[in-house]
Amino acid sequence: MKIVIIGNSGSGKTWLAKHLAKTIQAPLIHLDELFWDDNGFEKKRPHEEVSQLIEHSFENHNWIVEGVFGSLAERYLPQSDLLIWLDMDWEICKQRLIQRGSERHHMGREQSELGLNKLINWASTYHARSDDCSFQGHQAIFSRFNRLSFHLQHESDVVNFLAGRGQKLRVLHQ
Repeated sequence: MKIVIIGNSGSGKTWLAKHLAKTIQAPLIHLDELFWDDNGFEKKRPHEEVSQLIEHSFENHNWIVEGVFGSLAERYLPQSDLLIWLDMDWEICKQRLIQRGSERHHMGREQSELGLNKLINWASTYHARSDDCSFQGHQAIFSRFNRLSFHLQHESDVVNFLAGRGQKLRVLHQ
């Protein structure tokens, strides 16, 4: 099974992806790890290196991809069985980002206070921006995907998805 999860920063993409990866025993691909240099969240990888990492990840039979970068997520969609868009209220995302900041590490990377503040400010404009990492960008990706997809807008939607679909995903994977 090949799954892509998109949404704003703090929407719960990483948490859901980890849960699903464990459920179906699939490798987890974080778009942040492809996009950012190994030393944190301050320096972008060269485009050619990102492309090589994406191509290499296609070698896996199954995978779960999660991230905010719509243009990178779109590269996985032709092979994807399922697309999940986590479209949570900004206050939920903001609280999660603040909580994440208190941990000082995210996905094994150092998260500086300045970097966290930049992320929170950027993520707060999710509905105002029109790039591929915005509400509009994710909405366009979601509307073009012609296979199984879920637009989850509340934490209860995620809980219900996991309760109902999580078991079905495990069966489909086998």
